[in-house]
Amino acid sequence: MPLYEYYCDDCQKDFTLLQSSQVNKDETQCPDCSGTRVHYKLSTFAPKTKGFSLENKAPVTTKDLPNPNVMNLPIPRLRSEL
Repeated sequence: MPLYEYYCDDCQKDFTLLQSSQVNKDETQCPDCSGTRVHYKLSTFAPKTKGFSLENKAPVTTKDLPNPNVMNLPIPRLRSEL
């Protein structure tokens, strides 16, 4: 079963549901407020494919980055955080 993303106009929250593709999305209710004014959101997906495997692949480290010192750079702050 796929995951579907929704937005609730009543409580103004995003939520995700695991639903059958046969379910009527117009009848979906918000799990937080039980609101019925929900909108289905288009989202990305990842199809299952054959021929590509991550087995035996080395994990990515900072040595693989163009600038290995990127992790030591200062974190930008918002003016409100200063």
